[in-house]
This record gives sequence, C-alpha cells and structure tokens, in this order.
Amino acid sequence: MVDLRQEYTVGTLHYRLPKLLAVCIYLLWGGFFYSMLSYVLIPTLLPLALNRFGAGGALIGLICGSIPAAMNMVMSPVLGASSDRMRSRWGRRIPYLMFSVPFVTIFMVMVGWTPEIAGWLHRTLPGGLISPGGLGIMLICVGSVLFQFFNLIVGNIYYWLMPDVLPHCVIGRFFSLVNVVIALAGFVFNYFLLRYARDYAPWVFTLVGILFLASFLPVCLLVKEGEYPPPPPMSDRKTAWYVRLAQSIARYCSECFGKAFFVVFFTGTALNQVSTACRNMFNPLFATRELGLTEEQFGRIMGIGSLCSIGAMLLAGYLIDKWHPLRVYILTGFIIIFLNIFGYFFVVDYSTFLVVGILVVIIYSLQNLTGLPMMVALMPEERFGQFASANSLVNCLLMILANYLGGVAIDLWGYRFMFVWDFIFTMLAMGAMGYVYLAWRRNGYRPLQP
Repeated sequence: MVDLRQEYTVGTLHYRLPKLLAVCIYLLWGGFFYSMLSYVLIPTLLPLALNRFGAGGALIGLICGSIPAAMNMVMSPVLGASSDRMRSRWGRRIPYLMFSVPFVTIFMVMVGWTPEIAGWLHRTLPGGLISPGGLGIMLICVGSVLFQFFNLIVGNIYYWLMPDVLPHCVIGRFFSLVNVVIALAGFVFNYFLLRYARDYAPWVFTLVGILFLASFLPVCLLVKEGEYPPPPPMSDRKTAWYVRLAQSIARYCSECFGKAFFVVFFTGTALNQVSTACRNMFNPLFATRELGLTEEQFGRIMGIGSLCSIGAMLLAGYLIDKWHPLRVYILTGFIIIFLNIFGYFFVVDYSTFLVVGILVVIIYSLQNLTGLPMMVALMPEERFGQFASANSLVNCLLMILANYLGGVAIDLWGYRFMFVWDFIFTMLAMGAMGYVYLAWRRNGYRPLQP
C-alpha cells in the first residue's frame, strides 16, 4: 500500500508523495514539448524549410548540425559553471529557464513564418536589392542560430534541474518516464502533425512554440528549488577581465580533469557514445543495401524496437534506483558486446536482422536511461552542472572525430564493419567503466569529490 505520508528529501527540499508527483508532472509536461521541439520538429522541418529556399546540403548540415554542436561545446561549460554558482530567490537553474524559454518561442515562430516575413521585406525594402529566396535563407539562418542558442540553454538547464529538485532515490524511475515522454512526443508529432508540416508549416511551428511556452511556465513558476550553500569565492573583481577568464578556465580544467577518476569516467562515456557512430549513420544502408530489406521493413523493425523499449524502460527505472545505474550501465555494455559478435557472424537476412535490430534498440534504450542517474550518483552535487558539462564536452570532441573516421572505416571495410566498430569501442568503454566502478567501491559507494 502506498504511504502518502512518506517524506522524500533532496537538499533542503522535503516532499510528501502528492507534492513529489506534482513536481514530476510539471517536469514531464515541459519535457514532452521540449522533446517534440528539439528531437522531432526541428530535425524534420528545418531542413525542409532551408531546402525550400534553395539551400544546399552543406548549408543545411552547417545550420542543423555543425553550428549547434560547436555552440554546445562552448556554451555547456559556461552554463554549467555559472548556473552552479547562481544564487537567487528563484534558485540557481530556474532563472536561466525564465530568461531563455520566451526567446525559444519567439525565434521558433519566426523560423516558421520566414517565407511570409521574407516576402513582406522584399516588398518593403527599396530597390529589391535581395531576392525573396536570398532574404529567406538569411532570415532562416539567423532565426535558426538564435533559436538553437536559447534552446541549448533550456536543454542543458532542464536536465541539470532534475537532480536539484528530485530525490535521488527516484531519479532512475523519473528518467525512465522522461525517455518514454520523448518516445511519445515523436509518436504524436509523426502521427498527428507531420501530415500538415509542409502545407501548414507556419501554423505547426506556432502551435508547438506556444505549447512549449505554456508547458515551461509551470516549471518556472511552480517547481521550487531548495537552498544552496554559498559558492566558492571568485577572483578579485579588480583584476583584469582576461586574467579572471584565464583563472576561471584553469579552475574549471583543474576541478573537472585534475583527478583520474573523472577523466576516465568522461572518456568511458564518450567511447561508449563513439561506439554508436557507425550504427547511427549506416544501419539503414546495411539493412537495405547489404541485406536487401526495403525501407518499409527497416522502419517497421525500428518501430517495433521503440515500442518494446518503452515497456522495458518503465521496468528498468526501478532496477536503476535499486541496483545502481553504474552497474546497469556496465551490464548493458556487455550485452551489446555479445550482440555485436552475434550480429557480425549471423545477421544475414530479414529474420536475423529483426531479432538483433530489436534487441539493440532495447538495450541501448536501457543504457541511455542510466546516463543522468549515473552522473548524479558519481559527481559532486554542488557542482553538478559543471561536471556534466565537462562530460558533454569530451563526448562532443570524440564524436566529431568518430563521425568522420567511422565513415572512412565503412568505405574501407563495408557496412558490416559497424558491428566491429561497436564491439571495439564498447570494449574500450567497459574497460574504462570497470576502473570507475572499482574506484567508486574503494570510495565507499559515495560521490567522488574533485
């Protein structure tokens, strides 16, 4: 029987079960529309919008992929360190959401209405110096970059807010619900909205933008952060700004990378991310060109895997909380190693690809669940944003290399080499995480301090 009087605590926050459920609902509601906007709407519609104005593949890749990745590499460390130090009546994370959420909505709506805005400017500006197509590309590039800038703030802060306001004993189960919400956001968009995306793009952008704004208002206004101890003192304000900047960078690097435990942890998670590079890029081509599957068959297999993973994720959230996310992370890594060995030798037709494809989707979904809970368990709480940003920085750096080198490897050895690539880098990642596990045990199962 559920005890409604049981008290849950995180920092200075204390919850009874009804209040805890309300906070979870606010965060999940915001996460639903953030997922629809960031993982579904923009990757699907922004390339179409750019292509409508005649943008080439290089420009689309630059706007949709390269620039956001480069911005995240710079912004994530700055946001992590600065939000950890923020002290205000609203907390240390909420002020960043209150500032950035309205701008995300504004620039998202602007991107949706770019054709109409470009046409109006073309008629208004004297002399017609720039064609409607040129104006459109200019506006959509500016609007997209500004949108991505503020959206990166929301995305980082949203995930760093979770361990500040949710008891760590339920973080695994909550994060499993976050992943279910991401899957549902994709389903709702693809099933209900995608059919209107091309003909009614301005209204689709506007609708999702307004819903996004409305969904994050409860997060900003109703989710309360606790009290935090004062941050460490900063450098003397009388010192030149560039000296303070250099000191801040040196302190960030010293704290995040000055201990072998964190360097190995960041490297292990990055290597595990690298292991997915070839599969993410070439799995459809392996299925269609080497095995002879149709695109419909491939899509059906991936869809079945996604549906199966939703049920598995709900069960795994409880396991993560009870058994520890680091253990689950390592266990799923070894299952992936076995699946790659089996896949390389035995995936030869539709039936074998069906089995391995579905299992890989499920296991990687379970492993992805452990990411945030694992960082919460292993990183210092008062500087969680800073250390999470360092982990993201290492992941981004290695993925930049992996995406290129993975393509080179496939050109040399064929699509089936994706199993070998995944096997090699997962083995390296699990070796690193084995070191992390032993160090964590020696520390008495407590978060490591820098």
